[in-house]
Amino acid sequence: MKIYNRSLWVVAIVAMLLIGTTSDVEAKVKKGNAKKTNATTGKVSSKTTKKSSSNNLTFTVKGVKFEMVPVDGGSYKMLNRVGYDEYEENDVTLNSFYIGQTEVTQELWKAVMDEFTFDPNEFKNDKWPVANVSHMSCDAFVYTLNKLTGMHFRLPTSAEWQFAARGGNKSKHYKYAGGNDINEVAWYEGNSGSKPHNVATKKANELGIYDMSGNVSEWCAEYDDGTRSTDPNVPGRAVPQATFYNGGWNNTAQECEIKYMDMNDGQSYPFIGLRLALDK
Repeated sequence: MKIYNRSLWVVAIVAMLLIGTTSDVEAKVKKGNAKKTNATTGKVSSKTTKKSSSNNLTFTVKGVKFEMVPVDGGSYKMLNRVGYDEYEENDVTLNSFYIGQTEVTQELWKAVMDEFTFDPNEFKNDKWPVANVSHMSCDAFVYTLNKLTGMHFRLPTSAEWQFAARGGNKSKHYKYAGGNDINEVAWYEGNSGSKPHNVATKKANELGIYDMSGNVSEWCAEYDDGTRSTDPNVPGRAVPQATFYNGGWNNTAQECEIKYMDMNDGQSYPFIGLRLALDK
C-alpha cells in the first residue's frame, strides 16, 4: 500500500494557521537539550534540562504538555488482518522511534490548530482524546505542530503501532495493550458508557503507553488515495483506504485486541483519533 502525499493541500491549510501567530512554543526535552521555537521566525535556542529516568521526551505547546515514549527497535512477527478474524504473520524489523504516551488530547489539538473555527469533537472535554478528525486533518495537525516546534512528528506506521502496543522488546504477549483483563486497560463498549474518557486513566502497557486498547481508535500513516483501478482491465477509481488501530469506546472486547485493525475511507468519525510518532 502506498503512502499518498497530500502535502500541497496541507501547506495551503496551514498557511492560514500560522499567519499572525507570535506565541513562543517550548519543546522541553527532559533527556538532553530543550528547544524554544518562535512560531513566526522559526529561530531555535537550546538549553539544558534535567535528565529524566524514564527517558521520555516532554514537549509543551502553548501551555499544553505531552510526552513521547522511546521504543527500542527490534524484530517481531506482525499480525496482518486478512478477514474478520483471520490473520497472517509477517516478519518485521523496526528502527528505534518514539510514540505518544497518550492519544492526542482535545486541548493539544486546539493549542495547535487554534485558528480553525471548526471544533471537530462531538464529545467535548480537554482531557479526552480528540476524535472526529479525518486522516487529512491529522496531516494538517502534524504539519502545523512541526512548524511550531521545529520537530518532525508524524503518524506511526501500522508496524510501529502494533509493536509499541505489544510492549516492544518488553512484550509479555498480552491480548490487549497492558494486560489480559480488558477492564483494567481499556475503555470499550462494556464500560465506557458510550463515550470517551480522560486519557491515561487505565493501566499502561509494558512501555508505559496508555489507551492503545480502547478509548478511541487511532489513524496510522498508511493511506491509499484510491487512484488505482479496482479491475486492471477497466480504468477507474477505487475507494480511498486509510488504516486505523484498534478498538475504541464503542467497540467490542474482540475489536480492542492488539492485533485488530481496520480500514475505511479516511473521513472523520467520532471514534477515531490519533497518536503521534517521532524518529529516534
